[in-house]
Order: sequence, then structure tokens, then C-alpha cells
Amino acid sequence: MKAARLLAVAPLQAAQALVGFGSIVVFTRLMSAEDFGRYALALSISMAAHTLLFTWAEAAAFRFFATAQAARRLADHFATLLGIAFLLGGATLLVTAFILSRAGLAHEASSIAAFAAGAASLRFVTRIARETDRASLSFTRYAVLETAYLALGFAAGVGLLIYFDLGAAAPFAGLMLAGVLIAMIDAPRLFAQASGGYVTLMRTQLYAQYGTPLALALVVDLGVQALARTLVATQAGEASLGAYAAAFGLTRPLDLIFTGVAATFAPMLFSAYEKEGAGAARGVAADAFAWLCALTLPACVGLAMVAEPLTTLMIGRALSAEAAAAMPWLAFAALCSGFALHYWSEAFQLTHRTGQRALLMLAPGAVQLMLTFALARTYGAQGAAIASAAGAALAACLLALRGRKLFDMPAPSGVLVRIAIATASMAGVLAMLPAGDGAGWFALRVGVGLVTYLAVASALNVLGARDRIVRAILRPAPATAGAEG
Repeated sequence: MKAARLLAVAPLQAAQALVGFGSIVVFTRLMSAEDFGRYALALSISMAAHTLLFTWAEAAAFRFFATAQAARRLADHFATLLGIAFLLGGATLLVTAFILSRAGLAHEASSIAAFAAGAASLRFVTRIARETDRASLSFTRYAVLETAYLALGFAAGVGLLIYFDLGAAAPFAGLMLAGVLIAMIDAPRLFAQASGGYVTLMRTQLYAQYGTPLALALVVDLGVQALARTLVATQAGEASLGAYAAAFGLTRPLDLIFTGVAATFAPMLFSAYEKEGAGAARGVAADAFAWLCALTLPACVGLAMVAEPLTTLMIGRALSAEAAAAMPWLAFAALCSGFALHYWSEAFQLTHRTGQRALLMLAPGAVQLMLTFALARTYGAQGAAIASAAGAALAACLLALRGRKLFDMPAPSGVLVRIAIATASMAGVLAMLPAGDGAGWFALRVGVGLVTYLAVASALNVLGARDRIVRAILRPAPATAGAEG
């Protein structure tokens, strides 16, 4: 996997981080506490509804692109996806309109629901286009248009909140406007690709059989996380829930790394599997495993080791100590869940066994909830973080072990050992640094850790870094005009 492909999606990962943090900073200041509470609740409901209604087709748009391309049936593939989009999107809008006309909700609640339904339906169309971009290895187009959607949606939401006082409905109205603009770019291309194709019931059923278990698994995970937070609040109090949520947010960089690598590696994996066979797909997977380990293992250990100064810097004094205790466990949970979701689960998606994957994920969810109930009362946010780590570790183990029987996703031990040595060296150097406070001291620790890891990893030739450096040093200088003469 080429580093250039990762760099192509790097601006998108940065935009996701900025919009995520920016939404909290801006909306909490521009909205009243009541409006922000309504917005947060509506956002959770909207995400769950979108996942349940649309995610199955978005997953199928990605997974079956290479299959349809190999069979020369791309027109049928796109025609079926557009048919699904018109049916589900139109039904969502009609049902929402019917409910709003009969329910007698307050004006603000009706506005939120109407804008959220419109935004979700348009987002469905743009997500089909983005998943197609990924599947066709058009990473630059994928990153540019997805970044544009996020930036336009956020900016429009802020503008509508300031100038039109739409309250909690403003962010959803902004996303709807962004969806209109991006859909106007995507629609002509989608219709052109569907030209001459036919919507078939058999293909729709195949896509539903593949994608529905994935959507249900995501909904279950959303439910588990919501229940876990509810348990923390009831068992340990709202302050512990706040510390847990804050620590969870600070481990977000790990999620962004996983999604960035997966955005580039997954389409190459599926394309190789469909066109060249299992052997070629394993080669792609081995390369992806090396990149994931090289980027996420030091990030996980680094977050754990700077938990105290990071939480002191980013979180209020009332929550920082408890959040610092939870962060190492949540970083480990993010590492395990990242490998489970973005690596080991690919074996089930390659072989169309998504139903098995969904069933396997029930056990980790149950373990997390039981441990949260048992530990949160005594250990607060740290207990909930331990429960999350246990559930994520179990999920990774179950998917890895069961997935091997379907498709053996490689885990090269030599690469893992070298990355572990470089990460341990970084951790050792960080452990020897004296404690200190402030942004400058935190930046110094991060810089020292990063330089140490890169130096040792390069010496051990992780990802071929040493070979690249040697080639760059030994590369002959270009001949000058005088020398030629």
C-alpha cells in the first residue's frame, strides 16, 4: 500500500477531527443548554436511523463494485443502487411528512425532524457515490468531496444558527444544504453509470442479505455504548460519565487512523480478491496489517503515557484526574476495536458471512455491559473504560479466530515484533522524562516520543523505511550542464 494513497485521505481525517471538535466548541456557545441537549438527542436518533435504514445499501455499493466490474454488470449495479435510493429516500421523506402532519409536535421538534430526514436522504445518495469512489480506487475524489460535504455542512449550520436563529435544527439544515450541493455533483455521474442497466429484485436481495447484518451490528454497537454510558451515570454519577466521555473523545485520533488506512486498503483488498484471487488479497492484507500496526500501536501507547498531561491540558480540573485514569484503557479499547472493525472483520465481508460477524459481536457487547455494571460503581470512569477494553479485546479475538476459517487474514509476526520494539523504545524514553505541566512540556513529550519511535523504526526497517533512506542517500546527483559539456 503506497503512502501517497494514505496522504490523499489525510485532509479528510483532519476535517473530521476539526468538525467533530468544532461542533462541540461552537454549538455549545451559540445554542442554549436546552437547544444543545435537543440537538445531541436528535443527532443520536438520526445516526441510529440512518444506520438502520441506509447503511446496508452503502456497504453493498462498496462491496459489490468489484464483483459487478469483473462480471461486466456495472450498469445493473448502479441502476439497482439508484432504485434503492429513490425507494428508501422517498419513503423516509413521505413517512416523516405523514408523522409530522399527524403528531402535533412543537414547531422546533418538527423542524428538526424535517431537516434531519432531508439531510439523511441526500446523505444516502452521496454515500453511495463516496463508497463507489473508494471501491474504484478514486481516493482523491473520495477525499475532496467528503471533505467538502463536512466543511460545507458545518459552515452552513453555523451560518443558519447565527443569522436565522434555527436553534437545534440549524446543524441538520446545514447538512441538508451540503447534501444538495454534493448530490448535484454526484447525481449526473451516477445516472451515467446506470445508463442501460436494470433494477433487479435478485440483486437487491443479494445486497440486503450482505448489508443488513452489518447495519444491525452497528445499531447494536450504538445501543451497547448508549446503555454503557447510562450505566455509568446511574452507577457512578454524571461526573464520572463526563470524565468517561471526555477521555473517550481524546482517544478519537486512533479511530481516525484506522478509518484512514481502511479507506485505502479495503478497496484494494476486495479488488484483488475478486480479480486475482485469495493469494493476491492476502498480500494486500499483509501490507495493510503492517501499516495499521506501525501507526496505531505507538499512537495507543503514546496516548496512554501522556494521559495525565493531556487531560490536564484539555479537560477541566474537576474531570481531568478521573479521565486520565480512564484514558489508557480506552486507548487499548480503541486499538482492539479498530483491528476488529477495520481488519479482522474483512474476512467475513470478503466471504459474504456478515450474519456470522453480527452474531459474534453480541458476546462482546454483553461482556462490556456486565462489567460496566460491576465496575462503574466502585471505579467510576476507569471501571467503565476497563469494561470497554475487555469487550473490544474479546471482539478482536473472536473475529480473528473465527475469520481464519473463512479467509486467513495474515498477521506477520516479524513486522509486529519490530514495531513492538520501536514502540517499547519510545515508551522507555517517555518514562524517563521528568513530569511537567503546560502545553510546551506536553509538546516536548510528544516530539521526543515521535522522534524516538521514528528513529528506531527506521533502523529496524519498518515499512521499508531504512531501504528508502539508503536509496535516497545513494541516488546519483543529476548531471549538470557543465558536466555534460
